[in-house]
This record gives sequence, C-alpha cells and structure tokens, in this order.
Amino acid sequence: MGEGALKPATFLEEHVAGRIRKRIEDLRAQIGRLERDLDERLAVAATLEFVLEGDGGGMWYVNVRGEDVRVESIPAAPPVIRLSQTRADWEALVRSGLGMGTPPGGGDLTRTRVARLAALKGTLEFRLTGDDGERRVRVQFGEVDAATPRCAVTLRADDARRLQSGELTPQAAFMQGLARLEGDVALAMQVGAALFL
Repeated sequence: MGEGALKPATFLEEHVAGRIRKRIEDLRAQIGRLERDLDERLAVAATLEFVLEGDGGGMWYVNVRGEDVRVESIPAAPPVIRLSQTRADWEALVRSGLGMGTPPGGGDLTRTRVARLAALKGTLEFRLTGDDGERRVRVQFGEVDAATPRCAVTLRADDARRLQSGELTPQAAFMQGLARLEGDVALAMQVGAALFL
C-alpha cells in the first residue's frame, strides 16, 4: 500500500464501530432521561376539578396518584387547578378539538409542575374566538374568587390548539400578536412559567 492509502480497519474502527458505540451511549443517556421523566410522573399526587355550568353540567375530579388516575365525584385532595366553563362553550370547544382539559401545556403532569401550580393564586380566563363566536374557560389556582379573573387571555381557537400541541409557545403567541392579555400580566407569566418550564 502506498503512502496515504486508506486502511480498511482504521476506517471501520473510526466510522462504523465508533458510530455504533456512540449510538449505544446516546440510547443509555435517553434511558436515563426517560427514567427520570417517569419518576417525575409517578410521583404526582394531585386533584384537578372540572366544572360545567348550566343544564347538563356538573362537577368532576381527576384524582392522580402516580399511574392511578381516576375520574370521580369526590376530590381526593384540594384541587390544584379548577377549570370551569358553560356546558355550551364546552360542547363547542370539544367539537372543535379543544374541549375541557388541562390548560395548554398542563396535560403532562409532573411532580415539579404540580408544585409550581400549587403555589399560584388567581384566576385566568381564556377567551377563545372562532367562526362560532367567543368561548370562555376559567382556570383557577388556589382558593380565590373564580368569578372575577385577574387576567384574561384572548386568542383564536386555532392558536389555542397549536399551544396545546406544543407547536406554538406562549412567548411566540404574545410576540406575534396572536394572544392578547388584559389585567394582571404577572399572573399570566407565572402560569406560563409553571406550565411550560
């Protein structure tokens, strides 16, 4: 072999064997992250309250204890979050793919996120606009007057869907003028930090 000739063993060691080892190392790191993520979710102990107002409405509690998640008529603990809306608004939002659920970003409950949410105090009202008018969802944190929201967030239902899916961040929604805030902006920022950090 001449000078500068390629050496198959060296090439295979550096380019094939090295990539295989790197992939195994990456997978081990992913397993570690997944185990930590799972531990965070299994450590959750929280109650979420859902209220539908008007005919056919009612009150339901989602009691979460790790992987034991139950919809019940009695709370297992004081609710960390209370979501309320009219039955008519709920039906319209469900049909549009947005029905009552956790607030955008809140569907993934972790021990850390629950602790941050439990520290919040105030009511935030989401006003979702679309072809069929405005639909409202109140999200209450702590023992406060839910009838008077400290802050209102108005955005199109399509943009709320993008927020829920993670396609749009709250910061981008505000920077692009897709979401409008009225009232206590600090509460909206606290909620955003609790849900999206």
